[in-house]
Amino acid sequence: MKIPKTIYSLRSNIMFVAGLTLFVMFFTIIYTPNYGISEEATSLSDMGEMGTVILLWYRHQALCLPVTCAIILGVTALSRTLLLLLTRTARLGEGEYLLWQLGEVIATALFIHLFLSLHLHLGYLENLPLVLLVYVSVAIYPYTFYWLLSERMDRDIRIAEAQRTIVRLRQGQEKADKNILRFADDKATVRLVVSSDMVVSIEGAGNYVTILYIGGNRLMRYSLRNTLKGIENLCSGGPLVRCHRSYYINLDKVKLLRKTADGLYAEMDCEGVDDIPVSKSYAAEVTQRFAEKN
Repeated sequence: MKIPKTIYSLRSNIMFVAGLTLFVMFFTIIYTPNYGISEEATSLSDMGEMGTVILLWYRHQALCLPVTCAIILGVTALSRTLLLLLTRTARLGEGEYLLWQLGEVIATALFIHLFLSLHLHLGYLENLPLVLLVYVSVAIYPYTFYWLLSERMDRDIRIAEAQRTIVRLRQGQEKADKNILRFADDKATVRLVVSSDMVVSIEGAGNYVTILYIGGNRLMRYSLRNTLKGIENLCSGGPLVRCHRSYYINLDKVKLLRKTADGLYAEMDCEGVDDIPVSKSYAAEVTQRFAEKN
């Protein structure tokens, strides 16, 4: 059984200390068993040890209750502070944490009984088992609730982290998918899969297209039976842009646009690639997108 991470949270420990104190206070106010003992009808000499403690508590509840709650608050807060300090670099095992809680409960009960024995003038060792039994019986509820709540919060945190991871992976996959071009022939059979940023240009000639791309740090050419019209949707929305009735170019691979007497040409930033013509019908779009990119 793994200890929930929220157990080591400062906020959750503050809430636990406050909640434990309030629970004991309201529990004592609402339910303090008298086991049939009547203060008016019974004297201390006629009672056993348990009855004596209970009757004395009734008589001094106005002082005993707030002091007891203050002791619970102080001892538990000190214990939780030490726990957080000691676990800054190392976590406790399940058994160690269980022993820590047990020691915390016992230490609190010892201080409570020390106060009661001094204030009510009772024997310390004779009534110690009774005080331990009562406090452990009451404290087990908030301790159990805190553990279950911490497990629930820890589970919710893990689920939220998993969901965020799934979203990031999906977004990354979608982004990666958008960058992958799957070139198919005229029968819709995929023949070439390449990242869009690796494509230099695409040339169409009749019923064939030739893809010029970088593969293994080398300039590669791949021809397949299809037309530029047939791959038009595949090339849209990315760095590829139509620059001529026979060409697509990758704007990320264009070094510069050079205007000559013969027209506008795209000089590619790849060794061994000839300048690619940009026709008048596509010149405005190509020039605008190239300017925006730079």
